[in-house]
Amino acid sequence: MTKFTETIAQLRRAGQPFVLVSITDGSGSMPRHTGAYMLVQEDGSTLGTVGGGVLEARAIRQAMQVFAQRADQDLAFSLTNEQAADAEMICGGSGTLHFAYDAPGHRAPDIPEQSGMLYIFGGGHVGLALARAAQLVDLPVTVLDDRAAYTDRAHAAGAEAVLLTGFDRIPALEVGPHDLIAIVTRGHLGDADVLRWAVEQDAGYIGMIGSRRKCQMLYDRLTAQGVPKSALEQVHAPIGLAIDAETPGEIAISILAEMIQVRAGWKEEKTQ
Repeated sequence: MTKFTETIAQLRRAGQPFVLVSITDGSGSMPRHTGAYMLVQEDGSTLGTVGGGVLEARAIRQAMQVFAQRADQDLAFSLTNEQAADAEMICGGSGTLHFAYDAPGHRAPDIPEQSGMLYIFGGGHVGLALARAAQLVDLPVTVLDDRAAYTDRAHAAGAEAVLLTGFDRIPALEVGPHDLIAIVTRGHLGDADVLRWAVEQDAGYIGMIGSRRKCQMLYDRLTAQGVPKSALEQVHAPIGLAIDAETPGEIAISILAEMIQVRAGWKEEKTQ
């Protein structure tokens, strides 16, 4: 459960009304795509975004009307790039915002859980930094390591944590096309064990840390063991965007940026 859906569940349990704003149709160079959500409470506080700037301000005002009328509404919008720039938005576009009222006896449709899970194998410096960074984009995280001190540290940082008896003994995990796997264990043997398992999963993203030489060495070893070369070609290795990252924090940002880029590609494919 993401922070967004968790907040929805908490408000429903408390019987507090809210308005769920979503982009149901859009064109042009919009800052957010169809399927983006924002939650508005009666005090005007929000969670999530449908693009910021003047569009978001208009959406909040419209949400107040929805609270007053206790009924769903739609709002068509159109912003030129010049209007967007004047409002300090990145870009313009046109589309439709849907406002779904949610209160006891009037439940808005549930939003699809498509954020996926980030499985981080290795709770060291990079793994922990990545777990923390992922929270900034509301990405649920599970850290897996064979050292209790490292899984405890990951759990304290807000991630789910699984203590392994070894990277060659990974428990059954429900990995789907919206899930991401980051392989950042403390050594080549652990990376190889996890990679062998990972390419058999249905993950939407698999990335492995290491130099090009080290990655190729592991590829050669696994292909010799019967792992299809085509499966290994889908792995992002070295993991992360090439931004000359050096510190664990910088490396984590480069990894998360690559994941965001890949996930954006999924959205583009879905709308085509």
